[in-house]
Amino acid sequence: MNPLTRCFVAAFTLAALVPAAIAAESAPAAAAPASRVIMIANLTEKVAGVSAYETWQGAMAVAQKAGFAVLGAKGAQGNGGFGQTLETPIDLSQCAYIELALAVQPGNEVPEYTIMFVDGDGTQCWARVRVDQLMPGQPLWMRVKVSDFTVSTKDKGADGRMDWSKIAQWHLQGDWTTKKPAHILFMALRGRT
Repeated sequence: MNPLTRCFVAAFTLAALVPAAIAAESAPAAAAPASRVIMIANLTEKVAGVSAYETWQGAMAVAQKAGFAVLGAKGAQGNGGFGQTLETPIDLSQCAYIELALAVQPGNEVPEYTIMFVDGDGTQCWARVRVDQLMPGQPLWMRVKVSDFTVSTKDKGADGRMDWSKIAQWHLQGDWTTKKPAHILFMALRGRT
């Protein structure tokens, strides 16, 4: 079975698990203090205006009801990404965490993936999630503290400060240092208070 077929088989196998996993994780636990979830992008549904770039351009597929799969064939190394410019900015200023639902696929050689946001004046910030220790094919939520995001020194926008109340774009990327195949399924991106 070629790598593209394996990725699709794994993605479609996960398709039945993903919506239930996302719904179950969105509900707060009975004993936990109430928290609010802000869905940024549910990639298991149709999301308008999402585009890939760099090495991921032409190397991604939408797995119906499962998410966006980065296919590890040549051209899908870790220095690519995809994202969306939001029609209306999202207010994530009350969020303590950003959570990313994903499933690493067999053959993934990219150890970290990057979550990036851009605010209304063009300031960028980013944080990485480490995935090299994860079991392939198991969908899960990766959590990053908002305080762990780093403001870009290159793309500082007009004021050099991240305005979490006016998030205009989100991006999911490789780690930009690994020139190896990326095999991953991205399912959802959300904020949690």
